[in-house]
Amino acid sequence: MNLPEEISEKIRGQSLPAGRQGKIRRLVIDRAKCIGAGTCVAVAPGVFQIDKENLAYVVDPDSTDEDTIMLAAQSCPVLAVLLYDQNGNLIYPK
Repeated sequence: MNLPEEISEKIRGQSLPAGRQGKIRRLVIDRAKCIGAGTCVAVAPGVFQIDKENLAYVVDPDSTDEDTIMLAAQSCPVLAVLLYDQNGNLIYPK
């Protein structure tokens, strides 16, 4: 599936054993909102990276725990990191 250029998205838990998948299932970066502050990368460098356009994107959503992913999302000054549960409900920001 090709996503619009202003979206970076990955599904979490596909490489995790059942029972360890947690509540956060989908991570989305709204690249139209992203200002390249890099706070998400500073908090969770295995999950997020900054590209040549100085915008964040999702690399590996299974590389760290949910608490760290939540902290990374909360660190974004423009709320460009969106977290969803397995039913597609927005967890953060609310």
